[in-house]
Amino acid sequence: MHQKSVTKGFSFFTVLMLILTGIAILVLLISYLAFHVSPAAIPYIAFVGLAYPYILLVNILFVVFWIAKKIRLSVIPLAFILLGWNHTGRLFQWSGKPTKQEEGIKVVSYNIQNFIKYNTSTTKYVSDFGNQDRITNWLAEQSADIVCLQEMLYDRDHYQTFANQLGKLIHCPNSYHENYYQSSKGKLDAIAIFTRYPIINKGHFVYDGKSYGIFTDIIIKNDTVRLYNLHLASIHFRKEDYDFISELSTQQEQAEIKTGTLQIIEKMEVAYKKRALQVDILENAMAGCTYPVILCGDFNDSPNSYTYHRLGRSMRDAFVESGSGLGTTYAGKNFPAFRIDYIFHDPRFESAGFERHKLDLSDHYPISCMLYPKLIKN
Repeated sequence: MHQKSVTKGFSFFTVLMLILTGIAILVLLISYLAFHVSPAAIPYIAFVGLAYPYILLVNILFVVFWIAKKIRLSVIPLAFILLGWNHTGRLFQWSGKPTKQEEGIKVVSYNIQNFIKYNTSTTKYVSDFGNQDRITNWLAEQSADIVCLQEMLYDRDHYQTFANQLGKLIHCPNSYHENYYQSSKGKLDAIAIFTRYPIINKGHFVYDGKSYGIFTDIIIKNDTVRLYNLHLASIHFRKEDYDFISELSTQQEQAEIKTGTLQIIEKMEVAYKKRALQVDILENAMAGCTYPVILCGDFNDSPNSYTYHRLGRSMRDAFVESGSGLGTTYAGKNFPAFRIDYIFHDPRFESAGFERHKLDLSDHYPISCMLYPKLIKN
């Protein structure tokens, strides 16, 4: 069929769709900026970056619309989608890379949400610790060489020896942990690294009075490797925030909706700014490290974020290198499924067999991969 002219015969509806297409393209371009612009400077761009998957979908729908209308304008949104096509690979991979027969390093990263399937500040009054046992058993079954845990809580008797006992149970007897707050007394509330390899050095990072990252230098076949485990600033929603989100409906008063929405946006803005500043500190520290690096953790940020870009620009994303399917790792019920947990590695490693494990024991899914040293020389 003969194609319609781009300049003649447009109905009001077609003109309206043209305007909406332009707006969608503009928003898509802003979402690309979130990858480069620090939220500490312009926080609201980060919100647009977070919505990238949905913005991408809208633009794809406009491409389909213009193709259906047989109007050449479909090439315009398509061109801008292709301009940022690299971003889609961080959300979805068509095919993975299988593990090798040779000996490698198995890495697991998991936000275990205090070993309990719901948010809690204490487990002293919990009567059923089956979830804790299931997580421990799963970790033991992985036979991992490195295990990075976030939100490791234990505040009952003998909390001082819990990390050592857990390390033995999961076959990673060498460990290092730091409580999130140094003021925490009488409990373990920490970010932790467990490994089979000898630890020769360790340290942690603090921002605004809270530990948000730890590192260890470990010996692998006579070579030193720097291992980071991060848990960057979260939004710190309270129960009333979750209740507001889950109960959001047109039946609520407009004033209530406005107040609740503004509170949530404000908390997200604070978290974005904190993560940007945390990343700046980490980058300076990592710049002076000459060892090959493995970086794991809960970044609390999407692959289209400033956080991801700054931490991953000199490393490889194990999911992108060797994963398949959707990479979403957030398993909570109050928000859309986002990818916020990562394993990055130095280019001197090759990753294979990345896996997101659909384990319904936390508000995160654990992730794992195999790493194979290419050439480790310091």
